[in-house]
Amino acid sequence: MLGLQAIGAALVELNDAQLKSFDLPDELAAAIQEMRRTKSHEGKRRQVQYIGRIMRKVDGEAIATKLDLMKQPARQQVARLHRAGQWRERLLNDADAFEQLAPLRPDADLAPLRKLVHETHDERAKSRPPRAYRELFRALSEWLKS
Repeated sequence: MLGLQAIGAALVELNDAQLKSFDLPDELAAAIQEMRRTKSHEGKRRQVQYIGRIMRKVDGEAIATKLDLMKQPARQQVARLHRAGQWRERLLNDADAFEQLAPLRPDADLAPLRKLVHETHDERAKSRPPRAYRELFRALSEWLKS
């Protein structure tokens, strides 16, 4: 029951276009719209319970699977950003990191990244704002995307 309530609460967080793609029964769609209009904490709690009760009648597993698929691109982006941050630190602190990075994309040119690493070391030495440091992160993020 709590799992169905959690799925229902996740449906409430979707925008209208995403919600329409689920082809939900009218009763469930109306309950979700009512939940969005509800302001009080207690009213929301009761509405989530009601949505959970309605969810017993529908295939909650199929809805959960589709919700996971919708969240996957965001998870991939977060993972890529974490990798970019990790690579940035490795490139700045380890002289051999470029040799480890190169096989990930053999066709790519590492010269712009090397230049940004050099500029980052330079701006740190001169106590300047971290412009190159941030640019290195953006460049690595794009580099890892391809």
